[in-house]
Amino acid sequence: MKIDKAYRYIKRLIIEGIWEPETSINVNEITEKLNMSRTPVHKALSKLEQEGFLTIIPQVGVFVKRPDPEEVLERLLVCANLDALMTEQAALNLNEEEFCYLEELLIKMDNIRLTADEYASLNINFHRIIYEASKLTYTFNLAKTLWDYLNFVGNPEELFTDERRKQSQTEHWIIFYCLREKDSKMAKRLMEKHMRRVAKLVGEKYQVIDLSQRVFN
Repeated sequence: MKIDKAYRYIKRLIIEGIWEPETSINVNEITEKLNMSRTPVHKALSKLEQEGFLTIIPQVGVFVKRPDPEEVLERLLVCANLDALMTEQAALNLNEEEFCYLEELLIKMDNIRLTADEYASLNINFHRIIYEASKLTYTFNLAKTLWDYLNFVGNPEELFTDERRKQSQTEHWIIFYCLREKDSKMAKRLMEKHMRRVAKLVGEKYQVIDLSQRVFN
């Protein structure tokens, strides 16, 4: 569909940082680039506004939204809870082939020579395999939108410094072994703690000090 094509195109430019916060978006340029009318482009823009990527001001224009600190943390905390729910269900569904793939990913992620972007890509695959195994389709689709938002507001170079990567990997391996043991409750708690730590790091980046203290203390 043309709306989906426009949506993916615009979203990619935002997430990859080609369009920085407060950049004005030229609708005519998009329609010419994608060879489509303004209607599907406007619908795509409205969807991205709802997801927190854009600000649309009638009679003024469309702008890449500068992330609101408390909204950033709130979205990431919702993501942490969704991820925990899917992990709990995945513990009951993961098969041997999926476990082998998860283990292969973790071994690759142990390589200290990986760049932050390479580690981040493997990290996404690790989580994706777990969440797909949950069979919670609606929750998974909702979470994917929040993961895109995490890519928008986060920075692999900041999230995955050497020390943070070590901690991340330790948590990944413990989650993996809990899933192996089909300990769904423990796996859920560990995943929620893991994702809340990420949320806290991003929150600190945006200086959401008071909110993060209320949530995490």
